[in-house]
Amino acid sequence: MYKRYNLSDIQKEVIELLWNNNPMSSTEISKKVGTNRITISKYLDILYFQKIINRKKIGSVNFWFLDPGITNFDAKDENYIELQQKLIISLINGEKEVSQNIILSIINKQINLKKIIIDIFLPVLNTLFELHSRGKIGKTEKIHLITNLTESLSLLRNSNVNYDNSAHKNMLLVIVSGDDDSLPICNMIDIYAKKIKINSTVIGNVEKYIDPFFDIDFQRYINKISNRNKEKIYICIVSYNETSIKFLSAALSEIEQTNKIKTIVFSTKKIIEKFEKSFKGNVITDMATLIDIIEIEIK
Repeated sequence: MYKRYNLSDIQKEVIELLWNNNPMSSTEISKKVGTNRITISKYLDILYFQKIINRKKIGSVNFWFLDPGITNFDAKDENYIELQQKLIISLINGEKEVSQNIILSIINKQINLKKIIIDIFLPVLNTLFELHSRGKIGKTEKIHLITNLTESLSLLRNSNVNYDNSAHKNMLLVIVSGDDDSLPICNMIDIYAKKIKINSTVIGNVEKYIDPFFDIDFQRYINKISNRNKEKIYICIVSYNETSIKFLSAALSEIEQTNKIKTIVFSTKKIIEKFEKSFKGNVITDMATLIDIIEIEIK
């Protein structure tokens, strides 16, 4: 008597089997799982096209195996510490394929996108910053690791990860970075905004272009975007550089009078405390609050 399975059950059992018995044929898997070979073959094909498992044909037989980094984990575990550690280790060891397969495992568990960003990506990014500040990794290595993490993050763009708010939005969210370290945060915000149907775009890092005349160029471009967009525009400045924040927020304050442009600043608590009393817009120090503002205020 064969057991009844859904895709989630099959995925869990197949990963556990292949983790201990790489590689296995469809017949071997069907016997272990307890379902017929035709049914299991259909499930295996689905898992293959979702990039959860891989296959190699030897003669007329398909042998199935796991690529490095694909793993099972309990989606109910809200700490995801083990996943964070695996992702950090794979990045430090230069195992880019493993890093991306860990992300695929996360995506295939259909975890809420907000949790993926706040509980997995952000702690990993902060750990890389901390390793650099403690002298455990050099500046070049930090840049490389963050680049690889950002590339892995891009896998979320075309994924079907869950999100809480599915309402269509009409506002435009423009995200600008004030330093290189803030770029991964900008990408996280952009991915989340697009997933909840907010029209968003990332200008990029403007830090090295800031000079006494850049404010005019920056204002001119924001006005150009504003003229193209009928709805209100939200400008999100993301930066760990105090000078960039002061410059960009001052430049935007001069064109906010139209009531069509509103500014949000995301940075560390230490930086925000220095000028938040003089700043009229939203000043945010944690990602959860920033996401809440994006979901609630940008309508």
